[in-house]
Amino acid sequence: MAGPLRKILARAGGSVTSQAVTAGGSVVLQLIAVRFLGPEAFGAYAIMMAVLVAVTTVYSSWVGDSLNVLDRFNPRVRAALCASILGLTTGGTVVGVAFALLLDLADAPGVAAFALLIVLWLPQESARRLLNARLEFGRLVLNDLVYVGVTLAILAGLWFTGTAFTLTWILGAMCAGQVVSLALTLVLLPSVEYRLPRPRLAGLGEVSAFAAWRSAQASLRPVALLVMRVAIDAFAGRTVLAAVEAARLLMSPALTVVQGAGSYLLPTFVRRRDAGVPIRPRNALAASVVLIVGTLACGFAAIAVLGQVGPLITGGAFTLDAITVGGWIAYTVSFSATLPLAMMAAAYTLSRLVFLVRAAETGIGLTAMLVMLAVAPDLAHLAPYCIGFGGLASGFLLWWHLRKVPVPSRNEIPHATTHAAE
Repeated sequence: MAGPLRKILARAGGSVTSQAVTAGGSVVLQLIAVRFLGPEAFGAYAIMMAVLVAVTTVYSSWVGDSLNVLDRFNPRVRAALCASILGLTTGGTVVGVAFALLLDLADAPGVAAFALLIVLWLPQESARRLLNARLEFGRLVLNDLVYVGVTLAILAGLWFTGTAFTLTWILGAMCAGQVVSLALTLVLLPSVEYRLPRPRLAGLGEVSAFAAWRSAQASLRPVALLVMRVAIDAFAGRTVLAAVEAARLLMSPALTVVQGAGSYLLPTFVRRRDAGVPIRPRNALAASVVLIVGTLACGFAAIAVLGQVGPLITGGAFTLDAITVGGWIAYTVSFSATLPLAMMAAAYTLSRLVFLVRAAETGIGLTAMLVMLAVAPDLAHLAPYCIGFGGLASGFLLWWHLRKVPVPSRNEIPHATTHAAE
């Protein structure tokens, strides 16, 4: 019993560590942007990262989750996923460039660097998800360490040589980190994992039967955050957006743990499903409760140290307040309440259920936020509350529905992966 428990804890710890490395690198990059770019450029950087996260979530939930849940060695599925990689990478790059140009986020070199970053980021996400599907979290952590290390090393070199930081330099350093980490991942993975067939659409129906609802459901949260950032930028200004984004950094430890839990839970639930071990809603609900308690503890700590840490984050360019931080606490609690149940539903290809519940919550939250910003733009710092409240209700509704849904047997799950141990 002790052996399996140690293995579970090691894998969960590896998943959370991977998220911690990525999130920690992101926090450092944001701190660099705040210190060296100023509030206006930092606001532009925040919108760019929101676009990147939204595009990546759509891509990863379609391609990455399919690699975890479906049989990635089925020739039809594999060819369809290859076509999806090409199509979604192209589409994601177009979307990123469109946002950068329409919102005037950067000059021409900055837009080009952002486009290149998306082109590199999405295939690298596929490689990371292959490591995730194989439960090779140690190698996943190494991959993330290399990306963060290369990116920060380049920026440190620029600082030592006296080169002025610009948004383009930061994006360029991230591109270099992605190139090196992708090369490393291809070395770590067996060639059978990334051997690409000719892209074909014949198996797209089989993939989309699972991935379409999963992608739609997973994209709700990052798209809501993107809409929030763009709306704050439009109604209240980019400097106000910078203050709201800086407050989020105080909750980054809790967000890291929650995201890491999701990366661990989905492949773990799939393994249990394939082994014929039933997953009960109470198992996911227990994980939600643990994450909520941890989030609240982190939130109380963030507010307690706000007076000391706030000026260090902003460099005195603007002020952080407890009310804005509280909004991000509410958002993280919402995330914690729904994520384990959503992972359970995804493992049993019930993503349509999650989408319908979460879409209702997201629609109400965004509507309330947009009305508030239109009527009182000076209340923009309350926007995270609008998109945060409702997560507990969504979690309860998911639990209520999942407990009444007959859990399908392995033979009833379309194209369940038969190579989980590869």
